[in-house]
Amino acid sequence: MMKVKKILSVLLPVLLIVVGYPVFKASALNYGQGTYGTCSYNTCGITITSSSNINVDLTPDAGGKCSTNYDNVSVLTDSSTGYSLSMSTNNSSTSLSNGLSNITAVSGTFTSPSAIGINRWGYRIDNAAGSGFGSGPTSVLVNSTYPMSLLFAGAPNITGSPTTIVNSVLPANPAAVTKVWYGVCADTGISFGTYSGTILYSATTN
Repeated sequence: MMKVKKILSVLLPVLLIVVGYPVFKASALNYGQGTYGTCSYNTCGITITSSSNINVDLTPDAGGKCSTNYDNVSVLTDSSTGYSLSMSTNNSSTSLSNGLSNITAVSGTFTSPSAIGINRWGYRIDNAAGSGFGSGPTSVLVNSTYPMSLLFAGAPNITGSPTTIVNSVLPANPAAVTKVWYGVCADTGISFGTYSGTILYSATTN
C-alpha cells in the first residue's frame, strides 16, 4: 500500500492544497493469479503521486460564492488484478479549521452526494464508477455565484472507513490518473483566515 498525504487549506480568499509525503509498501499476488506479462508471479509494486500546490481563489460575498479546482492523483502498478484508490481525512475531523471557526464537509457520500451549502466543502469525481456524481463536466470556477449545480461528497475521517474512489481490475501501466475535484462555497458570515485540514490518498494492489 502507498499513501500520499495532502494539506487542504482555505485561505479566504484563497484555498490551498499542498502535497505531502508518500509512503511505499508492496503487496504480493497469489501464485497462479493474473496474466502473462504482468507481475502476477512475484511481488507487485505500486506508486501514487498527486499534484503539487493547488490554489483555489475564493472571495465570498453576502450572497455566497463558490470556487473549485482539481487534483490529479496518479497510480502506477503492473498488478494484473488491478488496484484500489481510497481517500479520507488524516485525523478525526472532516472540517477545515481556523481556530474556533470551521468550514464543514458536506453530508453527501460517494454513492449519494449532495449540493454544497454555504460554508461547506466537498470533493467529486466526474463519471466515477459506482458513484452518484454523474458526468459533470466539472470545470475550474473562481467566485461563481452560489449555489453550484454539481453534487459533492464529504471525505470520511481516518477513524472510520476510507472511501474507495477507484476500484480497477486492470493494471495501471502507464499510470492511471484520477481527477479529484474540490469545491468550497462561503459567504461573509465566516471569518476570514486560513482553514486547514489534511486529505490522505491510499493505493493498494487488488
